[in-house]
Amino acid sequence: MSERWKSLGAELRARHIVRTAVLYAGGAWVVAQLVEFVVQNYDASRTVLDLTLFLLTVGLPAALVVSWYHGPKGTQRVKRAELGMLAALGAVALIGSVLLLGREVPEERVAELEPVGTVADLGEGSVAILPLTNNTGADSLDWLGTGLADMLTTNLAQLQAVRVVSVERLLDLMRQAGREESDRIPEDLALNIASASGARAMVRGSIAGSGGRLRMDLRLIDLGDGTVIDAEHATGDDVYELVDELSRRLSPHLLAGGVEPTELTPVAQLATGSLDAFRKYREGVLAERRFLYERAEAHYRRAVGMDSTFAVAWLRLGLNLFRQQNVAEATSAMGQAERFIEGTSERDRLMIEAILSFISFESETAERSFEELIAKYPDDKEARSWLAVLYSQTDRRDDHRRALEEILRLDPFYAPAYNELAYMAARAADCTAADSLSLRYLDLEPGQPNPWDSRGEILEMLGRPDEGREAFREAVAIEESFVHGYQHLVRSYLRAGDMAGARAELVTHLGTDDPDAAVWVRLLSADTYVAEGSYLDGLDGYRQAAARASELDRDDLRLLALLDAGKLASAVGDFDGAQASFQAARMIDSYNQEAFFGSLVALGQQGQVDRMRAIRQAVVGNLDQVPENFRAFANQGLRFTDGLIAYYEGNLERSVKLMEQARANFSLQYVFREEIEALIELGRADEALATIGRMAGVTPIRTGDRELPLNEQAKI
Repeated sequence: MSERWKSLGAELRARHIVRTAVLYAGGAWVVAQLVEFVVQNYDASRTVLDLTLFLLTVGLPAALVVSWYHGPKGTQRVKRAELGMLAALGAVALIGSVLLLGREVPEERVAELEPVGTVADLGEGSVAILPLTNNTGADSLDWLGTGLADMLTTNLAQLQAVRVVSVERLLDLMRQAGREESDRIPEDLALNIASASGARAMVRGSIAGSGGRLRMDLRLIDLGDGTVIDAEHATGDDVYELVDELSRRLSPHLLAGGVEPTELTPVAQLATGSLDAFRKYREGVLAERRFLYERAEAHYRRAVGMDSTFAVAWLRLGLNLFRQQNVAEATSAMGQAERFIEGTSERDRLMIEAILSFISFESETAERSFEELIAKYPDDKEARSWLAVLYSQTDRRDDHRRALEEILRLDPFYAPAYNELAYMAARAADCTAADSLSLRYLDLEPGQPNPWDSRGEILEMLGRPDEGREAFREAVAIEESFVHGYQHLVRSYLRAGDMAGARAELVTHLGTDDPDAAVWVRLLSADTYVAEGSYLDGLDGYRQAAARASELDRDDLRLLALLDAGKLASAVGDFDGAQASFQAARMIDSYNQEAFFGSLVALGQQGQVDRMRAIRQAVVGNLDQVPENFRAFANQGLRFTDGLIAYYEGNLERSVKLMEQARANFSLQYVFREEIEALIELGRADEALATIGRMAGVTPIRTGDRELPLNEQAKI
């Protein structure tokens, strides 16, 4: 055996196999490095590097075959076996090259932005940081391109003399050019996008590497003449350290040496020190931008689970929970955002402060905070959107419209603004504008359920209910879990008095596997029975919905069903059942005022005023434990509580006065049947009718809530 191995070794030396392999490997390494340099610094496609590495890999066995047959001295002849092997390797090289080149065929897109008016010059020291190009070859790191740009923006924005264009503004401009955030942007389009932002300089960059070690390359480019002001790179395994290092190197060049890099706080201290948490947060922001709120909530939960001090992730989680009316958990999340607010960037701090004021019903404070944020960050579309919501809730229609139009000047492709303007036009009976604006929203968000749902509502408002129903059906067909589609479809039948037709629409969805749809179709079916006066069937339906939600481990959905079951049980005189439902609801959400007031009303209907007073005193005793940002809400609830107690004591004047006071300084409205009855008994029928009108307005058509049969019955 040893002689055979010796003979093989001698044969390999004679044919120079080892020397050929070593020389080939060295040459291939040099070629690969040159190609990688071109890809990273000249925005060449990653496919160029992949193709080079593939051909170099296939070339190694080809070189060894040639060396085997032609390495020895003497006459050189090409043998059939050699030709066969080289032909096979050539075929592999050809097929592989075709596959690699064919895997990335960019679709035709216009590499320019639509003109949107005069571009404001942001002045000296202004810079736009575009998403970095992912040259790692790992699709799972595509998010890091935008993530790193966000980190660099946050870092450099600390410098008082530097104006950094927000990542969201640049993403808006990219979308206007027909590009997504993970797309590769050619140099000419990058210059166009950055110039359209009003900045005077642009940062372009890329990331490369593998095995946990990354190389980050950045170029600072003068947008006036396209010259490179500075080029920097750094290599390491800590992304945050790479961002901090390159920020320090770039900052002196932004104002020709006028910036001290020591001013910079490490970026990990301004958001989160966990890269995984930051990734989940960015994925949540992306999902929220696409109206996928449940997916966004899941990402935010993961983010705060990885870093419990991540203030802005707590904020967004809280907002998503408020959207679901999960008040207790939402309040807790907002409390965490407030607790860790000092560890955030200036922009995030201002946003947290403004939204905390907003949800505490401090409208004037919230407005001032949003205006301060916009003054410092004029291209912050999110702050402008919140200000538009505030104007809407305080019935400032002209300001509301102006805010939406300002958003569209920033981003002519911002679909939600078109949607809200369409509703405004429909409410003003401007049929032509409402129709065209809703169609524009549909064009901007193809394949999404919300545009169809909004289209359906607007068609109803324009007097085209049959077309509206078709639009609602389309929304549900696109996404079965889109509950607003079911709500609005059923509502259209209820308003037409066709309860059986509504149930026929729902019956095909009763067996769905989607948890949201499974519970909501049962809730809505129960609504149809209540609307036709079959209260016991309706009560049974609500309880079935609560049981189904419990089976699916969905407390958020179970809470809705329990509240409806409690109110209807109280209405039909099943006070024990009502109290059981409200108690179960408060076990899920201890701050839920519907459950609290429902329980109080059930006691009042039984003449148990002393128990109502005892509950009121218990609430007062626990006010110190209520989170600060929820305190105003709790005090409003106490005034309504006093109004209810006064009603059941027989003091009608005091009851009405207290309820009016409770609503005076808050945008959140409650209207109780007791107040309507008190006004009628006091001979103030006109005021009672106005209050009934407010009750109808508690769930206006634009909010997406279902028709509430219990409210309809209360009006009767």
